[in-house]
Amino acid sequence: MEKGDSIAVYHISMESGNELGVKNEFLLAAHNSIDEKAKQLAPQEIRNQLLISQDPRVKTTFHVKVSNRMAPYLINAIEQQNDSGYGIALRSYFYRFQEAIMAQMFASVKDVIG
Repeated sequence: MEKGDSIAVYHISMESGNELGVKNEFLLAAHNSIDEKAKQLAPQEIRNQLLISQDPRVKTTFHVKVSNRMAPYLINAIEQQNDSGYGIALRSYFYRFQEAIMAQMFASVKDVIG
């Protein structure tokens, strides 16, 4: 996490491995859909505070850089995407993604309070 001007930036890496049984193209499309939805939900001035990228060498790994202001919109987009009928394995993957984001959010609050 980076801090500057009271904006925290969270860095999350998610690796699906082969346990999902999902083609890389579908996983990339799901991440792109979440990115697009989060940016639709967010106010215009913070839409650039989210970056989701696929690792060029390990296609099952995704890197996310999101600000604390944009994170709630990302979490909401993940929830909406999960409600759209994914299989159990993919929903589980995105729940872990949400948990990773929230863990960093709560850790930063603890740092500010403590």
